[in-house]
Amino acid sequence: MRVLFVTTAYQRFKGDVITPWLTELILRLRDQKIDVEVFTSSYKGLRDQILDRVKVHRFRYFFKNLEKLTHEETVVDRVSRNPLNLLLIFFYMIAGTWAIVQLVKREKYDIVHVHWPFPHIIFGVFARIAGKTRLFSTFYGREIRWFTKKFKWLTKCLSILLNKSDMITAISTHTRTELRRYIKSEIEVIPFSAAVPERVSNISDENEILFVGRLVERKGIKYLIQAMAELRNEIPHKLVIIGDGAERPELENLVDRLDLRSRVYFTGWISADEKLRHYEKCGFFVLPAVYDKQGDIEGLGVVLIEAMSCYKPVIASKAGGITDVVEDGVNGILVPPGDVPALTKAIRRLAIDKKLREEMGKRAKKSIDERFNWDKIVNKLISLYVTKEK
Repeated sequence: MRVLFVTTAYQRFKGDVITPWLTELILRLRDQKIDVEVFTSSYKGLRDQILDRVKVHRFRYFFKNLEKLTHEETVVDRVSRNPLNLLLIFFYMIAGTWAIVQLVKREKYDIVHVHWPFPHIIFGVFARIAGKTRLFSTFYGREIRWFTKKFKWLTKCLSILLNKSDMITAISTHTRTELRRYIKSEIEVIPFSAAVPERVSNISDENEILFVGRLVERKGIKYLIQAMAELRNEIPHKLVIIGDGAERPELENLVDRLDLRSRVYFTGWISADEKLRHYEKCGFFVLPAVYDKQGDIEGLGVVLIEAMSCYKPVIASKAGGITDVVEDGVNGILVPPGDVPALTKAIRRLAIDKKLREEMGKRAKKSIDERFNWDKIVNKLISLYVTKEK
């Protein structure tokens, strides 16, 4: 069976930070004799590649130095900061539609599987017609909220296009609930897991609190920094922030204003091995996600899955798809989004209670192994590919 994954972005080189879990999914599908190729956008002139034996078909859509709508930041974040990027989207859609039609005519795919269907459902529908193939769509959540907020007048058109899909999946029950107003057919929930090696073993007792992710509004990092300020005289822990993004200068200024330079460290993006060492070393992980100005929230939280796979208890917001991963009081602690006192209390609780950290950490690992097991995820996806076969 040949499957074409349609994605906004894909790794540009081995070890790239772009969607490592998607690469893991593709490699595991290939191990099961599902021949997966990728259709995605160029980045600064980047052309077709073969990475980890996977063919990556990239389409050019503008001048080389301006082809940065995707990859380093999400399209939503770029457009929110600079509306002129909407012009790039126009060229992106025209070029992408033309390129995928030519590709599916040239190559024979059994399935075109669209990830982030807004706006890529348009690519999928044209590919379905031109290639006489089946169409699968997988939603992650953010694209739905952004579309309905910015382009509410187009929702009926989107609904018509989405219902052209032979199968629709969502990564969380929260995302499935959001989709029900647009989708007539059944929506299967298929999450993703983490690309974490099995060499991790046990919870440590280091005085390190960890955050990993893009430094953007919906991650709620400023509330985590404020909580650290509240706890400066109570716990010896330091906060390590791995990642980069538009809010980094503002967050660094906040750290300076609160006189936390000796307690809060920004690493930027680091290698997968370095990131894994931080997961192994930290005492616990925090994802204080909030709803941003576009009404967006975490669709699932792959960083939670990564941390919990390393035996780490987590503190996260009770919102979005996070509740599919974290069970309050069992494998982590859930707090209301943007609630600094509640976040402070949760950090204090885990920081001072070693036994609780160890117990929650073990349950965290167990829950990921049981509910976000790669074999189960891959087998369920393959079963859908097969049962929906014409």
